[in-house]
Amino acid sequence: MDSVIQLILGGFGVSDDLVSLCKSYMSTLVEEGAMEQWAMDRVIGQLEEELARRREALIQGFKSEMEKFLSFLPLVTIEQFKALEARVKALEERENTCN
Repeated sequence: MDSVIQLILGGFGVSDDLVSLCKSYMSTLVEEGAMEQWAMDRVIGQLEEELARRREALIQGFKSEMEKFLSFLPLVTIEQFKALEARVKALEERENTCN
């Protein structure tokens, strides 16, 4: 499971690397006069926004898939466990009063 999480987190880190790489290449174009600073800022801003949308979609998709996966496992919620615990205590008290 650790390797899966590392792959997922690594995938999220790629977008940060991509933005950094684009800034580096585009800064060279700005320095050479082939591109205006405002144009670079606009493109980088659009790239960051799109990558943020994609990151959020990936996170939501991952959460959804994990919820589906967990629904197949015989797990109980904390609330269900506490309710069961309360019922067991009530039965124990009832048994003790009957004896």
